[in-house]
Amino acid sequence: MTLTISPPSSVLLVVGREEFTPPRTFGGRACTATDDCLAVAVAAGTPVELTLAPAPDTSGLVELDRFEIETEGLLSVRDVYSREYDTMGTAPGRVAVTVWGDDEDAPARVALQVSPVDRPISG
Repeated sequence: MTLTISPPSSVLLVVGREEFTPPRTFGGRACTATDDCLAVAVAAGTPVELTLAPAPDTSGLVELDRFEIETEGLLSVRDVYSREYDTMGTAPGRVAVTVWGDDEDAPARVALQVSPVDRPISG
């Protein structure tokens, strides 16, 4: 499902745990992550179109980056004031989140593609 949101700041957080550690800096990029939190810089002062799904529509978007984050079984998209915009159930553990956007610096259209992390079985 795609939502149109108006976050109060130009940063969205994708968190995997209630007690999470947000990134301290973007390092000049549109998105960055810690072990349990992903931060995305979005267009300021304009509504943002947000999709959180296993297979979002990415037509017209560019891949900004791909991260692995730890979850307790739920991903939550929030603003920096902890207002929740969307959630998605996941298996507890690590998940891959690919960030897609319509702009490489501050997208107004963001798609978050969530997939399980494939790990080889050790024998």
